[in-house]
Amino acid sequence: MANEAWDDILRFKRDKEINEKKYGRLKWGGGEEYVNSESIWVGDIIKVNQNEWLPSDLLLLYTTQEETGNIFIRTDQLDGETDWKLRWAVAVT
Repeated sequence: MANEAWDDILRFKRDKEINEKKYGRLKWGGGEEYVNSESIWVGDIIKVNQNEWLPSDLLLLYTTQEETGNIFIRTDQLDGETDWKLRWAVAVT
């Protein structure tokens, strides 16, 4: 039981840290503002940098890494498993 309580404490700390991480969100009138990840909503356009960890699923609109518009993304599962997945940017963007 003590081990489960310790795991819950560590999970709470990790979740708090992730929710307070700042990301660049494009504003409708132009420009960029930095918001906590807990303030990201469906439809927000988020600027992502190389090797940056993201707390949610995103739609890739554009990448500067490859002319073809594809990149590899490392995903982490809740069970601790990691995997590399190939993703393509939306062609019209």
